[in-house]
Amino acid sequence: MSRSRVVGTSLSVAAAALALATAGCDTAAQTAPDTRARGVPVRTVAVERRDLVDRVVLTGTLRPRAQVQVVAEVAARLLQIRKDEGARAAKGEVLAVLDATDHKLNADRAQAAMAVAEANQAHARVERDRADNLLKTGGITDKDRLAAQVSLQVSEAALAQARAEASIAAQQLARTEIRAPFDGRVARRVADAGAMLAAGSPVFTFVDDSVLEFRASAPSTQYGKVRVGAPVEVTVDSLPGLSVSGRVARVAPLVDDRNRSFETVVEVPGSTQLVGGLFARASVQTGVVPGALVVPPAALVRDGSNQAQAFVIVQGKAERRTVALGVEAADAVQVTSGLAEKDLLVLDPPAVLSSGSPVEVQSPAAAGAGK
Repeated sequence: MSRSRVVGTSLSVAAAALALATAGCDTAAQTAPDTRARGVPVRTVAVERRDLVDRVVLTGTLRPRAQVQVVAEVAARLLQIRKDEGARAAKGEVLAVLDATDHKLNADRAQAAMAVAEANQAHARVERDRADNLLKTGGITDKDRLAAQVSLQVSEAALAQARAEASIAAQQLARTEIRAPFDGRVARRVADAGAMLAAGSPVFTFVDDSVLEFRASAPSTQYGKVRVGAPVEVTVDSLPGLSVSGRVARVAPLVDDRNRSFETVVEVPGSTQLVGGLFARASVQTGVVPGALVVPPAALVRDGSNQAQAFVIVQGKAERRTVALGVEAADAVQVTSGLAEKDLLVLDPPAVLSSGSPVEVQSPAAAGAGK
């Protein structure tokens, strides 16, 4: 083998070794772990300035404005039901009819007794006038004339009594028709046709549901805020999507010293969907804070006081700040100190996040993909 061939072979071997070494370094570089610190993935929201409506949210029950038991005012058999459950009736409209036979006979008897009393009174007046004339001619004594006058007075009293009894009998006869006490609706019927009713026996529960009242207890801390006439939005859990506008009708002028609350009554217009007894929520507007700095509730870490913690992103790192809170709404909370407009806050701060931690802001697409 010549010397030149040996040298060429050695050079080839060296080149191959160098290539393998270079490849090995590249592979090692690719497989070596990245020791750089990764930021905590977070979503963000900016502090904004806008008008904030101050509201007080109350829970309670809807009730009809008026609810009464309609009873039988006289003892009689129930003959006919004219209005059943759910039916509407105007004031004075007949709801049910009782057997009027006995009461009609009593009314007829009272009318006859009144006719007799009227005849007796007319006769006594004639006798008194006759006695007056005879007294002038000396035909009778003063005593006889006085007796005629007394007889007239007795007959007049008997006539007044007979008229009163006739009026009572007529009223009892009229009460055999059970009538609506006001415009409203029959909520419940508690007696059936054919039943023998005593005076005072309930027949219907009748309600005025043209206006419903929402009654709730509000904490005493809100007493100065809730005002008569304030606008209210009422929602019902069992009727999703339904919202009814109303107003504060009354505020109790007394705070219960046991639970430190006061009663608030809200009036809302009735509708076919709303009935008494429904559980509801009322959002009472108590004022408006113009130009308030607001953040979403999810950007705050609450501790139960009027202060909270928030994480502000500054140069790629989280910075914990203590902020003072003001008016709170369902979708926003007023911040009175600790933040500035357009500050970037961490939304739903992760438990591992601390002040000074590097963060990695997720794009909207990445945030949605992580859910």
